[in-house]
Amino acid sequence: MDTDDKQQLLLVDAGVPFDRGDVIIRSADSVDFYFHKLLLSLASPVFSNMFSLPQPGPLDDNADRTKLGLPIIPVAEKSLVLRKLLSFCSPVYETDVPALEDLDIVMSVLDAADKYDMKRVGRFIVKMITAPRFLEKEPMRVFAIACRYRSEAETLEAARYMLRFAVWEPAYVSELDFISGSDFQRLVKYHANCGQAMTQLTRLWPTYPLPLLDCKFCRKKGVSRMSLKEYQDSVIEALRIRPSVESLINPEWVESMVKRAGSCISCRERAPGKFAEYAKELTFPLMAIILEIRLDIDFCY
Repeated sequence: MDTDDKQQLLLVDAGVPFDRGDVIIRSADSVDFYFHKLLLSLASPVFSNMFSLPQPGPLDDNADRTKLGLPIIPVAEKSLVLRKLLSFCSPVYETDVPALEDLDIVMSVLDAADKYDMKRVGRFIVKMITAPRFLEKEPMRVFAIACRYRSEAETLEAARYMLRFAVWEPAYVSELDFISGSDFQRLVKYHANCGQAMTQLTRLWPTYPLPLLDCKFCRKKGVSRMSLKEYQDSVIEALRIRPSVESLINPEWVESMVKRAGSCISCRERAPGKFAEYAKELTFPLMAIILEIRLDIDFCY
């Protein structure tokens, strides 16, 4: 049995919903997807131009070119990626959204969409990457992908999410290789500007007084060792490094504050809950400050 015969034996059909059409797209791992030329032409200028060329006839004997009288188009993508890509070319993809399990799959499908010039598909996929399952797990990757595809809203959302980290904390990701050094530098500058803007909170202390770190017993015993000014400065410094209310509920930071204040055991136990409530109150005014800061990336090119 020669190589071509072995390949034919290994061929499988993709199945529903890719079991009908007037063209067959064959994946790199020998899975045949039946699809419609019209849908491919509408989604991709590459396929549209391809279909404008003479196609093999239904009686063509070349098995590599036709199957059941339908033309075969072999592609380099594997079936997992091709299934998702073709699903996004379906008329119902906006209501029956194909699942993208992780950012590796996202990148594979985006690369394929780029290859076939499926701009609408690419834009739709990029809008999906700020879902919590992606953003909370790999915010730097989300930023880099959104920035690469010049998707302003998603890039800004990822940049704001990363404010909960110190600028040096997110690790290198390979997607950064696809954006310019200038874009990355603007992300760093945005983080720094947001941190510097936290000094504006000083005017909000009367409206949003900090939770007490001591009690009457602490003060009576004279164990409180931190002045109000030192307390306020410490909060602003924490927010300067990580300009997010999440900084105020970080267990290590809360523990360091109650130790500095010399709080009693009872105060220490109550402190995390107090800061959690305070963080909720501070969310709106802090976000109002951040919304004034621009992420100075050019999204027009």
